[in-house]
Amino acid sequence: RHAHARGLGRVSGPRDVAVAGLRAPAVGGRRNPEGARVGKGAPGAGPLTLAPRACSAGMRQLRLIPSGVQKWHRDTIATTGHSFAYSSTMALHIYRLKDCTLSKMIAAHERTITAICWSPDDSNLFASCSVSKRVAIWDLDNEEERFATKLADAPVLMDWACVGDKIAIALESGQVLLWEYTQQDKQTKLFSVGSNKARVLRWHPRQASRLLLGDADGALHVYHTANGKKTLILGKSKTSKDSVTDAQWDPLSEDYLLVSFQDGSLSLYDVSSLREIHAFDIQSQPVKSMAWAKSQPGNFLTSTERVGVLKLWNVSQRVPLSQIKVGNTGVNCIKSFPLNPNLFLLSFKNSAVGVCDIAAKTMKFMSSPGHSETIFDVVFHPDDPDLIATASYDGYVKLWRISTSESHREMFAGVDQLLYGLAFGPGATHICAASNSGVLFIWKTDTGEQVLRQSVHTGQAYRCEWNSRGRHSGTGEIATGGADGFACVTDAATGNLIRKIPHPGPVVGVEWHPKQDGVLATASQDGTVRIFNFADGQGGTDGKPQVILQGHTARVFNVTYHPVCPDLVASGSDDKTVRIWNCNPRFTGAREIRTLVGHTNNVRGLLWHSELPFVLFSGSWDSTIRVWDVATGRCLHVCYEHHADVYGLAIHPQRPFFLVSSSRDTTLRFWIYEDLVRSLLVQCIVAPARLAELLGGGPEEVMAVMAVPADNATLPPRKLYGARSKELWAAIQQLPEGGAAYPVPLEAYKRICTFFMYRLGMEDLWGLLATIRGEILPPVPKGLAGAGRKVFHERELVACQKSKALELASTKGGMGIVGKQEERLLKAAQIMLRVGDIRSYCRFTAQAGHWERAICIAPAVSQKFWADLCNEYIETLSATTDIEECAPFWIATGKADLLIDACIERSELDKAFVIAKTEADGLLPSVPQPSAASATCAASAVGDDSRLKLEAVAANLAQLHSDSGEPLQASMCLLAVSQGEHAASLLSRSHEPVLAYVVCDLLGLPKDPVDLKLLAQCMERDSRWDAAGELLRQHPSGPTLHLPLLAARCPDKELAMQWSGWSAEQYQQAIPAALECGDMPSAVLSAVCAAEHTQAAEVGVEALTALLQRPEGWSIAEARSLMDPLECLPLQDMAVKDIANVLAFASYLGLVEASENNYHELVFPLAQTLRNIVMHQNLRFPVTMAEVTMLEATTTASHAPASSVLRLQELLASGELPEHLHPVCQQHIAEIQAMPTGRDAAQKSVYRGLGRMAGAQLPTCYKRYAKTSVLTNALIKGPAFELEDRKLHVSLPDALAWARVNAFSPLNTGCKITPV
Repeated sequence: RHAHARGLGRVSGPRDVAVAGLRAPAVGGRRNPEGARVGKGAPGAGPLTLAPRACSAGMRQLRLIPSGVQKWHRDTIATTGHSFAYSSTMALHIYRLKDCTLSKMIAAHERTITAICWSPDDSNLFASCSVSKRVAIWDLDNEEERFATKLADAPVLMDWACVGDKIAIALESGQVLLWEYTQQDKQTKLFSVGSNKARVLRWHPRQASRLLLGDADGALHVYHTANGKKTLILGKSKTSKDSVTDAQWDPLSEDYLLVSFQDGSLSLYDVSSLREIHAFDIQSQPVKSMAWAKSQPGNFLTSTERVGVLKLWNVSQRVPLSQIKVGNTGVNCIKSFPLNPNLFLLSFKNSAVGVCDIAAKTMKFMSSPGHSETIFDVVFHPDDPDLIATASYDGYVKLWRISTSESHREMFAGVDQLLYGLAFGPGATHICAASNSGVLFIWKTDTGEQVLRQSVHTGQAYRCEWNSRGRHSGTGEIATGGADGFACVTDAATGNLIRKIPHPGPVVGVEWHPKQDGVLATASQDGTVRIFNFADGQGGTDGKPQVILQGHTARVFNVTYHPVCPDLVASGSDDKTVRIWNCNPRFTGAREIRTLVGHTNNVRGLLWHSELPFVLFSGSWDSTIRVWDVATGRCLHVCYEHHADVYGLAIHPQRPFFLVSSSRDTTLRFWIYEDLVRSLLVQCIVAPARLAELLGGGPEEVMAVMAVPADNATLPPRKLYGARSKELWAAIQQLPEGGAAYPVPLEAYKRICTFFMYRLGMEDLWGLLATIRGEILPPVPKGLAGAGRKVFHERELVACQKSKALELASTKGGMGIVGKQEERLLKAAQIMLRVGDIRSYCRFTAQAGHWERAICIAPAVSQKFWADLCNEYIETLSATTDIEECAPFWIATGKADLLIDACIERSELDKAFVIAKTEADGLLPSVPQPSAASATCAASAVGDDSRLKLEAVAANLAQLHSDSGEPLQASMCLLAVSQGEHAASLLSRSHEPVLAYVVCDLLGLPKDPVDLKLLAQCMERDSRWDAAGELLRQHPSGPTLHLPLLAARCPDKELAMQWSGWSAEQYQQAIPAALECGDMPSAVLSAVCAAEHTQAAEVGVEALTALLQRPEGWSIAEARSLMDPLECLPLQDMAVKDIANVLAFASYLGLVEASENNYHELVFPLAQTLRNIVMHQNLRFPVTMAEVTMLEATTTASHAPASSVLRLQELLASGELPEHLHPVCQQHIAEIQAMPTGRDAAQKSVYRGLGRMAGAQLPTCYKRYAKTSVLTNALIKGPAFELEDRKLHVSLPDALAWARVNAFSPLNTGCKITPV
């Protein structure tokens, strides 16, 4: 209730301003966002046009691969009751423990973080410290700094006391401080141990007065804050002086202390007597970290940084009790979870983070090992748009699969090698990288084998570029730039130096010309770009450049050739500018033709778009990515999601509207910017045969535009100029024509959507749709994106799973295949179990050496099969709690539902879906029926139940993906069980209108009318009238309502006659007749089409008032027949009274539609908009505000039932609700109180309500540049949508949702909102 009250105040603020403007328009008119002067319109004045609109163009983040945990410091992981965290070099990553999902990222420090810890009292408070001599305490809910202090030296260790507002900090100088952050930033020096000596710092878990420090000499210092005394335990300080590696207070004792040392020894000390009371066997490898197993009193875990194994010990035994395999690399740190004593958080030497369940001896979660330091470069595999390579300061080159977000292969250059640049070679069989020591490395991409390590510079080598057009040994030439002032060209086959080109200073950027052999551009410290030509001998022998481009005032870092125009090159510099040059040697004019200004720090990443010749991307030390229109010199969009320097930018020509970026924040981020070409995409979807109209000409067209100064440049219609778009058109021409049922071939949609769009799992969508249509798609070549499907239709699911199992069981290992035979056989067995082939399950299990398990399950096949296995091997089955052990018994005894529930509980919904499908097909053993007479009925009932269970699992899985911001993945779960309508609806409600249109068209389903309207508006804005007409022709009310309105707006009257044969005069003449016969929808439509705007508004408002007051009720369809024409009025030019009335009805109808569709997120903003308009304009609205409140409360009941009941009860008590609605209100209260909760309610939510937009779940460091939403008055997380005043914003998901029910902007100016 209080939240509603606060929100009301927030929403009314911005909206009051807009409504006040309606009440008293500025004298002499005002300027709209398009620059046209507008004022109070005269009745019937001017043609019918679209109103000025709220708009937003740019790109948005779709996915990210978070950085790994940094490995330079140990205490960079932390746990609390329901969350865990780790720090990368400069950022905090907060995860939910429930589903191990990244929930927040906070750009905490500008330099390396050294330690983090959680408040033991308040899980909302989190501390971090950095080498920048700073400690901060964060408010996680608000993602902002609560307390901070500056230190005299860099902190290396930190721990939070169990009670009280105090944190102990050990500095690099050896001082140990107590920071009492709530007492005016009070710092107290406790003691000192010498410079760089502190190794471990631990408060006693129950006594906030005892602080332990272990030092590098092997001594233990116990400080008593109550009396200021320090106790010294000698440890190894008088003998070997081996450093303390970790120390933990015993949770069951006040004085016992577990300590590990660098020499591999492990001891239990008594602090009160200062003596060692128990020594464990010395380990061959020193213990790196320890943690007590509180669920097993007296037991503790240890780890080493050399192997991925945890050892379980008991304090009474000298040797370990057992060990748990947790990974392939060493474990850097272990932390226990306070509320889950069997769970432990682990950080690994390869920068991965995992959660281990020691009771089940399994890893509940394991992150992909990301880079632990700055990612300086990222490039795409030339033939595979699903594969990227990265080079990092941590010395690794990694190959990543975008579809899985996992590292595909790792290549290590060496401990002291920092990698700055990389490039694929010809055919992508090799990859090269340049390092800080001037070394050029080459590896094989299929095996990771290093084939070349060649020193080519005497200092740093900054960038490298592989010229696949080179002539040396067929492998090409590699150009590098170095700090030694040379650009070097190396033979990739032999490592021999071919050319060494001197420069006046360090050379940073190098790039070979993509279309001209032997032409190389360099960027150097002296602020110049030089062009060399080695193909014809010019500049090859004496090192003189053909062209020198001067204009930058500081170092030039990167240079890149235009992919379409051979005479254009762009450069980015430390002078914070990007410059565009004409590099043609024969050109005699001014070479600098554009200067792009906007970055606030050094420019680093630089990338031309491969299809849009006037679009350029740049990354900078200011942490932003900018999208430029180089023709006009205007910045189209700024992306703020990175929180450190942006170095790498890459796109793949086959997927040109999907961008990857890398940064010093050590993340890889994936962006989509299809909004720039939305109209082109929709044009292709509506009419694939007309794709040729969207193709541009040659480079001459581009150069003609660039030859005009930016201030005078006129952009031609946006077209595609790249080679891949021409290949797309050629491929579509070769496709056979579709039939009557499906006019557009599936392959055409697949190629178009894959070219223009990227969504996770899109390659699986086409296989599902083909199966439903009874078609077979042509195979994708092995090794390319889409070759390995992951989502299958229920008809093909079992066969595909069996095929996968047989492949695992028969292969001897290889790339992408688990190496150990036992692991592969067990995986194959589990797959066979899930598809009901128990015989194969037993055989594979026995082959893996697990005979006892196979024998116990064998009777489910036959007694003979069981006897055969028993004759080979018999042994007692040991009990375990692992689900993999329990699964066979559940299957064999006909209790598959228990296995399904267990999989759902572990969020393994894909496995649950397979099992449910197998059970639905009757492939699993069932419990014997009581009698033969009831067998038929029982079988039918089991089949129905199994089908319902299968669909319920599919809905659960869809809900999981939807909540994760993956609407396409969610819809494919529904398509897998042939729920095409639900799948298309989910896509539509998740703001994927293009994909929803495609799914409906391919399956012959009716398309969502809202999607058709939004897509048509997009086409109309780009003056693609014929495509807009084709879309509206498919609308249920298209021929009778929307096409006549479109015809009235269309400037091409010949085209308009195809949609409506009437002229404006004929519509004018039809108005009186329609009024006379009471046909109010026709009257409003005719008035709008005749440009009688005032009359249309008056008649429409009067008709809507009568409709809403009709005793027998009304329908949305009836109201829409009146409101849709009113939405086409140039409302911002009309009288204030007309604006207010139309906006009020638009808000109310939007509220009702939001209520019917369970769009609970929109209900409060729409209701408050209506209240504000009615109040400020003193409107006589046909619905009372008490009824609006009742509608609002009932709609939000599914989301917040308790607060909805309270509001309804208060409404009854207030006396404001009309008497005849009291029974209705009481009925609503009873229904809300009886609503189901838990999983049953969650399963139904996937079929109704708004879904999450793709990428909406991503955490963002949004505080720095976030806009404030006019709907919620809260900071916008994620992409913002700019409204018509160019100042105020709403979130993009909110704008898309709002447009589904209300065509007018939330600012109430009368402008339209068109976010698609």
